[in-house]
Amino acid sequence: MIDKCPEEWAGGNGYFTAGAHRTVHGGLRDLLSIVKNVPSPEAIERIDMEPYTREHFVGDIMRLGNGRSDPALVDTLVDNSRAAITWLAKSVQVPFAFSFNRQAYEIDGRQKFWGGMVLSVENGGKGLIAAHRKALQKAGVKVWFSTPALSFILSDDKISGLVVRRDGHEVELRARAVILAAGGFEANAELREEYLGAGWAQARVR
Repeated sequence: MIDKCPEEWAGGNGYFTAGAHRTVHGGLRDLLSIVKNVPSPEAIERIDMEPYTREHFVGDIMRLGNGRSDPALVDTLVDNSRAAITWLAKSVQVPFAFSFNRQAYEIDGRQKFWGGMVLSVENGGKGLIAAHRKALQKAGVKVWFSTPALSFILSDDKISGLVVRRDGHEVELRARAVILAAGGFEANAELREEYLGAGWAQARVR
């Protein structure tokens, strides 16, 4: 795995987040097996967490994207969200937690969750990045930081690797598949202003 950023910036802007995750779920008891901050039996009885259905998830994506999201991609994301969360918790060991401090309010002695996004991560984005890096290390994956990709390697009109710059030298990496993870457009002032609105070009994102 290669990353353009230096090692101290691993995870990018994720460092500053709560590590929030959204998934289809059947309510509080459906998620108890994957969170680290499991409430006591008495506290569980005072928590209101409505199921977050497929229809809710799809509707939120379409609403926030002004209906421009690709329906096929939305279906793939939503229909696999619960399995992905379980895999992250069990295999990657992401320390999920109920987001009491961001997504719940105490009303008449009861903790009421709202908005559908009930999961965060212990220690926020820092905890999420640490969990992923630990899982990569355990799996024996080498990560080259400060290594930008320069171009694709083509063989018979098919992508068969990348040319990267490492320690000032161009290096060829051959692979059966290449996955580019470019992130969002938050670091691009022009795109922020175009898609988020006037004034967003002035936002500080790092």
